[in-house]
Amino acid sequence: MSQGWQEDDLGGHPVRRFPLCVSAAALALAWARQEEAPAGATVVVEREVSPLGRIGRLWTQTPENSLVCAVVLRPALAAEEADVVWLIGGLAAAEAAQSQAGMEVGTWWPDDVVRADTLEPVATLKAEVQLGPGRVRSGVVTFRFDLERLSLDADSRDPLLAALLRALDTGAERVEEGGSRTVAEAYEEHSALLGRRVKIDLLPKGTTRGTASRLDRLGRLELQSSTGMIEHIGIDTLRKLEAV
Repeated sequence: MSQGWQEDDLGGHPVRRFPLCVSAAALALAWARQEEAPAGATVVVEREVSPLGRIGRLWTQTPENSLVCAVVLRPALAAEEADVVWLIGGLAAAEAAQSQAGMEVGTWWPDDVVRADTLEPVATLKAEVQLGPGRVRSGVVTFRFDLERLSLDADSRDPLLAALLRALDTGAERVEEGGSRTVAEAYEEHSALLGRRVKIDLLPKGTTRGTASRLDRLGRLELQSSTGMIEHIGIDTLRKLEAV
């Protein structure tokens, strides 16, 4: 379900704008698969019927106080590095939010951006990746920004979106120049999570605890126990993460 839409250009990126749809991700995925949408192709929606994030997490902020968009990425990543798409998206969201809101924000692996002082979420994201033979063919990252928590108004949507697209372009350049490890290092520099003791609930079941120490080149969180043992947590095994 989607209503009449408009297409324009923002900083060299094609943008399709919808007043109402089931989800921004569904439209961007169809654009990427059926029309070979280029990197940076963006769907912006005013209202989603099903605004779901990772593992069904519901976006509860009102449309009036949100910027919701889904962006097609085509990063030069091997298939085993697919989760790095989450890092590219999270880093770009943090860089865009900080540049436009003028407040310190940080990444919170794998799907949040938070205020550095209060750890209050100001944005969330969800990455969906399509694989080709041995490589990432495309990724679609859905972003949902809380304008109110960023102290931004509705007129700030396009400047925030433009900043996000520039940051995603930079993320693609990082991959081209230095590979996935370069992205992980940049993500770590913006992280509000690393160095904290955390409790992690796993899928399908189980719990683990430790200190969030770093991100590896595959986008996994390295969790260090009190005995120094390192455990790698993949995004697909994560149910819930909280600081303790």
